[in-house]
Amino acid sequence: MFLKSLKIVGFKTFADETEVVFDPGFTAVVGPNGSGKSNILDAMKWVLGERSAKGLRGEKMEDVIFHGTEDRKPAGFAGVTITFDNSSGLFDLDFPIVNITRRLYPDMTNEYFINDAKAARKDVEKLLLNTGVGRSSYSVMEQGKVEALLNSKPDERRAIFDEAAGISKFKVERKETVKKLDMTKQNLLRIGDIMRSMEAELESKEKQAERAKAYFDLKTQLTESDKNLRYLKWKSFQRRLSKSNTELAEIKQKNDEIMERLSLESREIEEQERKKYQLEQKISEIDKKLLDFLSQKEIMREKVDKNKSIMQEYASRIEEEEANLEKDKVREEELIQESAKLEEEIAELDKEIKLTQTSIETLNDERFAIEKAIEVELEAIDDHQKKLSENDSEHVNFRESLKEIITSLIDQIEDSKKKAANSEEQRKQLKEYLTSFLQKYEQDTSGVFEKYIKIPLEEFQAYQVKLQEFLNIEDLLRSILFDKDGMLAQKEAIDSKIEELILENENFSRSIKESFTKVEDLRANLEEKKEEVNLLEKKILEAQGQQNTLKESHRTVSKSLVEIKTKLANISGLLAGLQEKKQGFADEVKKLEEQIDASYAEFLDMSKSLESEKSELKGIFQRIQDLKASSQKDQEDFKNLLPLISEKERKVTALNVQLDAFNEELYNDYSMTESELEEEKKDVTLEQSKEDAKVRRIKSDMQTLGSINPMAIDEYQKVKEIYDHHKAQKEDIEASKKDIEDVLRNIDKESEKLFLDSFEVIQNNFSETFRTLFNGGKAELVLTEKEDLLNTGIEIIAEPPGKHFQNLKLLSGGEKSLTVIALLFAIYMVKPSPFCFLDEVDAALDEINKTRFCQILDKFKDVTQFIVITHAPPTIARASTIFGVTNEEPGISKMVSLKIEEAKQFASKMKRAG
Repeated sequence: MFLKSLKIVGFKTFADETEVVFDPGFTAVVGPNGSGKSNILDAMKWVLGERSAKGLRGEKMEDVIFHGTEDRKPAGFAGVTITFDNSSGLFDLDFPIVNITRRLYPDMTNEYFINDAKAARKDVEKLLLNTGVGRSSYSVMEQGKVEALLNSKPDERRAIFDEAAGISKFKVERKETVKKLDMTKQNLLRIGDIMRSMEAELESKEKQAERAKAYFDLKTQLTESDKNLRYLKWKSFQRRLSKSNTELAEIKQKNDEIMERLSLESREIEEQERKKYQLEQKISEIDKKLLDFLSQKEIMREKVDKNKSIMQEYASRIEEEEANLEKDKVREEELIQESAKLEEEIAELDKEIKLTQTSIETLNDERFAIEKAIEVELEAIDDHQKKLSENDSEHVNFRESLKEIITSLIDQIEDSKKKAANSEEQRKQLKEYLTSFLQKYEQDTSGVFEKYIKIPLEEFQAYQVKLQEFLNIEDLLRSILFDKDGMLAQKEAIDSKIEELILENENFSRSIKESFTKVEDLRANLEEKKEEVNLLEKKILEAQGQQNTLKESHRTVSKSLVEIKTKLANISGLLAGLQEKKQGFADEVKKLEEQIDASYAEFLDMSKSLESEKSELKGIFQRIQDLKASSQKDQEDFKNLLPLISEKERKVTALNVQLDAFNEELYNDYSMTESELEEEKKDVTLEQSKEDAKVRRIKSDMQTLGSINPMAIDEYQKVKEIYDHHKAQKEDIEASKKDIEDVLRNIDKESEKLFLDSFEVIQNNFSETFRTLFNGGKAELVLTEKEDLLNTGIEIIAEPPGKHFQNLKLLSGGEKSLTVIALLFAIYMVKPSPFCFLDEVDAALDEINKTRFCQILDKFKDVTQFIVITHAPPTIARASTIFGVTNEEPGISKMVSLKIEEAKQFASKMKRAG
């Protein structure tokens, strides 16, 4: 698993949506102070659930929302999405890619999403447990946390070790289990109290239930007798109701026959009335049409006269508009000529501007060539100055070497002097011996030089030995001073190199001086070119000003031309419209005259039709009178039958009401219908007197029982069920309590084992990593409470080489940083985090320790993705990818990225091309 990307929008100084895509390996984040580098780390901590505004370097949480600048509005929300490659399955999700998103709105509404599905913060924290990833795990190491980790209490350091040991999840489970166990104990106490309070109530309810049961047995007997009496009463109702219904049906049949005749007569009267109404309407319409014709004819005559008057007005208007049209056409031609002239003048100025711009481009090319030459000279100066600096460093080294050689030479000379002093007597004796031997040899050979000289062999060999001893003593100092491998020869070689360096530096200094002179000349030439460019640019500005004036005039003329063309088009359209309207009125006059002629024939036809309709209406009046007389007789017969029907219906209704009341009482009392009662009692032989006596006896026995609680049986049963339920629940909770205690013991046992195993490995790793980083020294981790492994704190003991103290506060800033780095990577060796953010933890390190820090990163970068916020050149130089944070716009952070391999390839290509 590794961190793929971090998408930020509206968070702190990242106003625009910014996506930072991370590669595996080592990434450096650089930029000036205040550019927003650390806001990238804050965004990562925030999306992983950071709840403290101070942990994000703010006063309140809404400070993370971009507040706007002079040129930018505030953001509507802050949002961060972190994307992981989960192909290794480190996250307990069946997805190859895992996204975690957090958003905060100005009303302090917080939203979390896991793979675009809404989630709670605790879901995010649970997902991150035991992964080494999180807002407070060892995947994040800030500059301020270095000292905080060392200065914190032993028990406060525990969390980072729990995460490495993989027991953070166990601790969460243990906390939940302990909470569950406490709740279980509380439930047991509550259930015990409830059961004790219920035992007395249960005994009382049992006695009440026994009396209620006896009462309900008598009640059941009374119910049966009552139902028997009701059945006898129901049969009596049925006999009386059947007789009354038969009498009522006979009277209603006669009444229905009369009603049917009245209905037929009424329908025919309605039909005749409808025909009468239709004929009256038709006659009225004909009368109206005749009147309308006479009035419409007069209106059409008036309209014809009016239309002829309007046509004359339109003819005058058309002549006037045609005269205006001719004047506007003349004005249009004048504007076209003026526009063409202005376009010609604008084109001339445009040509002049282009020629001037070409001259500027030529001068700019010359300026570029001069600037390039200046860059070449400055690069030569820089190279020579670097060489001078390198030679100065080499000179210093040679001086140091020379100092060592001179010191050694003096030491050897002093030693030789001591040896020479000790052998001085021997040297004098040897010299005297050799001198006397030669004098004697000269005397012995005087006068006989050319003769054969025979010298004894022993005497000659002795002389050779003595001579060799003397020469050795004489050569002792000479070998020091004059041998080619001697110290003096080494000194002379270094002196020669120093002279060469001095000569080379003089040449470099002379070249630098010459280059500075060339640069000054080139810069003077460059200023001349710039002045020429400025003059030409002024000339362009003047020409553009004239051109703009002409263009403004051209726009005015064009606008006038458009207006006159629009006006011409409008006049043409107006003329066409006037002609069309004039023709319309002429057409309408013709049409109206034709309508007047045609309507007169229609008037004659309607007059004939009116007489025929009046004759038909008279016959319908007579038929309606006959039907009404017949209907009057039937209505009198109907009225005579109504009192008899009412009397019989009242009797039937009364019986039905009594029967309904009986049925309602039966259903209310026994939840049964009369048919169900009949089905139950139809085969039973019943006597009214016996049933009455039985009811009296049962009621007497019920009075003897006295007052009872009718709900006692149910209440007793409910209380007993609740008591039995609590009893079973208590047994279940006791079993659950035992299970929870077993789970708790297993969690503690497993957690202690995992912690102790991991702690021992981290302890050894810490000691080894510390010695590597400090090139010696001693460091160890100590448990404050070994008997309580789940809650013990952890002390850090660190002694750099040559220092013996226990108090970590006495360490320097660089030593503290190295100590925490040693601890961090000691943990990594046990359980590497998929990625790690390091925020300027190398700031307090010197150059040597920064190199050691980078070597440690190199060791782990194949298993852990490092994102380092830094200013240190050694650290930046080791990165495979560099992200730069800039403030091109005040208060707004922007990202630029550079892959080192791509940069090297590009540089190589440029070098080959050069």
